[in-house]
Amino acid sequence: MYQEQIKELLERYIKGECSDEEVAVLEKWYDRLSLEKDATRLLSEAEEQRLVRELWEKIAAKENPEMGSEAESRFRNRRALRYAAVWAGMIIVSGGIWMQWNRKGSRAVAKRQPMFTTIATAYQQVRKIRLPDSSIVWLNSATHVSFPDDFITNREVRLSGEAFFDVKPDVGHPFVVLAGTTSTKVFGTSFNISAYPEAGELRVSLKSGKVGFEAGSKGEQILLPGDIMIYDKESGAGEVVQEAPGEMDSWTAGRMVFYKTPLKEALAQIEARYGLHIIYDHSIANRTITSRFENTALEKVLQSLSFGWDLHFTRVGDTLHVR
Repeated sequence: MYQEQIKELLERYIKGECSDEEVAVLEKWYDRLSLEKDATRLLSEAEEQRLVRELWEKIAAKENPEMGSEAESRFRNRRALRYAAVWAGMIIVSGGIWMQWNRKGSRAVAKRQPMFTTIATAYQQVRKIRLPDSSIVWLNSATHVSFPDDFITNREVRLSGEAFFDVKPDVGHPFVVLAGTTSTKVFGTSFNISAYPEAGELRVSLKSGKVGFEAGSKGEQILLPGDIMIYDKESGAGEVVQEAPGEMDSWTAGRMVFYKTPLKEALAQIEARYGLHIIYDHSIANRTITSRFENTALEKVLQSLSFGWDLHFTRVGDTLHVR
């Protein structure tokens, strides 16, 4: 489930932007990946080592053409380079991103990087936190938020997963949530953002107040209470639908509410809520679900989905197959 999230963290790690908490998340992921005998490796051991050498040679050549072999020997066993190799292996087909990092890498080291605090939840965990400006955030399962050390004057939050925000108004310091390629600017309000990396859609639901939603080069779109912005990550298209504002934070009380939700996204939420690994046939990914579950046991959820949407589930340990 975490592949896109880990990819994002690895990219930030190489740029020197990860907080200590995010580094700990990466170390835990890497240790688990190494220990799981049946895990599908992102790269083979040989490929990792090859990419380590290639990556370090590129960095060394850029900073000092004569220091490559000595530096490689000094850093060969550093886990940082192994992270870099995995990251490079995942995006090596995207030349633009690779070249962008090569162009900016040396400059990023020279200037001071902001420090970030990261707070995360695990599977089957919901957590309420208070930000330095007294805004309240509820984190759904398998979610993490990061904010800078100068948050009081720079109210910017990075989100991966799902969170409900109750923002303290401050006209002089706008509150902005960054999720993927989108940004949501807040004008003192309460709202929900569902932005799990593996989901095909990103949703912004407004309970009260007003927010401005922006994606890519498109202009800002204002949302009012009851509005849900459904943003398709692949096409970049957005659609606004309406829902009762009172339903938008229902998951903080243990409920799951799906409203015209693609099956792919619903399964991502079920995966996070119940701590499962879900494998599904992509032919069913875009079916939509509208349903409500009140603190329901997993078996009851699966029975309902099976009956209402003609889905078939097979569970082996913590892995759930859907067809």
